[in-house]
Amino acid sequence: MFSSMYFYLMVVVVVFALGDLVAHFTKGRLSGMMIVMLIFLVGFLAGVFPADIIDQAGLTELSSLAIAMVLFNMGTTINVRQLIQEWKTVLMAALCMVTSCLLLLVAAPIIGLDTVLVGMPVINGGAMATSLMTAAATEKGLTTAAALCAVIYSVQKLVGAPIASAMGLKYARKLVAEFRTDPEGKMAAMKAKQSSVSSEKVPFYEKHKALYTANLDIAIVCVGGWLARSLGGVTPINYAVWALVLGSLSGIGGFIPPKPLQRGSSYGILMIAIYGSIIPSLATVSLSDLGSMAFQTVLLAIIGVVLVSYVLPIGKLLVGDKDLAMGIGVEQFLGFPSNVVICREVAEAVGETPEEKTYIEDTLNVPYVVGGITVVTILSVLMAGFVIGLL
Repeated sequence: MFSSMYFYLMVVVVVFALGDLVAHFTKGRLSGMMIVMLIFLVGFLAGVFPADIIDQAGLTELSSLAIAMVLFNMGTTINVRQLIQEWKTVLMAALCMVTSCLLLLVAAPIIGLDTVLVGMPVINGGAMATSLMTAAATEKGLTTAAALCAVIYSVQKLVGAPIASAMGLKYARKLVAEFRTDPEGKMAAMKAKQSSVSSEKVPFYEKHKALYTANLDIAIVCVGGWLARSLGGVTPINYAVWALVLGSLSGIGGFIPPKPLQRGSSYGILMIAIYGSIIPSLATVSLSDLGSMAFQTVLLAIIGVVLVSYVLPIGKLLVGDKDLAMGIGVEQFLGFPSNVVICREVAEAVGETPEEKTYIEDTLNVPYVVGGITVVTILSVLMAGFVIGLL
């Protein structure tokens, strides 16, 4: 009864649910994944959870299947046209990421080259980059570096969210002061921009919604994942890169809808499996060693962001404001949906009227979300695919 696959699966899912509840009731101030990792770490140290709990829950094989599928699914959300339009934001986010990585490489003699290589895609990425690097490090026998991935991923939102919020508040005060000089003109300009985006041609999948059943949506992702795995096996390019690229290209012509896994109601369990693949590494190392290395890695990454966005004039030259530039830079620690939640909270805190709140939220949403997509969704995965070949 208490040692079956179903029991361990229930335990794992309940822990993830607790993490979500904590994140909800603290309005994202405490990262749900940080709570999940902390519960598992304490459980491993206390001997409450077996070291192979993920395997016993039947999630190990599922996670290996899920990675390519979820990456393909992520690729379908990439709006290339928007990235081109917001090229200054894209460049700002990329420069912050590159500088953070360079600082980590400089510190490699102190931290360790393997730790730096494994940590770079994680500190700049999300669950997918973390899962890829954890699996690669474990395969190479780098147990400490693998565990570091989990720790960095669990604390990065806790570090990035206050900075993104503070910078957003400073920039929002400037936005609202500007808005009050011509409220009608500002709202009209914003609505005109939004209507120009929404007036695009209706894609094929929207016209033929009845064709896209849950099974067809899942089949699309399975085909994309299989193609990515196959191409990864016959080319020097990692399958993760292929999955992201194929997913992005799949939207051409409007035949494949964005987020097919969500449409097929399959995203949640696959993400639990992917998150679960990160957890076993926590059972192999000491908490003190991980804390020290994680602090060093995160601190260097933040210094890189501050240097490019705030100290040097690059941020103001690219996006017109240092506060906004730094907010974009720390998106590498956040990504969706944390950045959207922060934009909403900032708008509620600064705006006094519904119009002001809408103007702030919609104006701040674009650079924050695009910055997150650039680094967390795209560049971190591309980097992970490259770094895996160097380990």
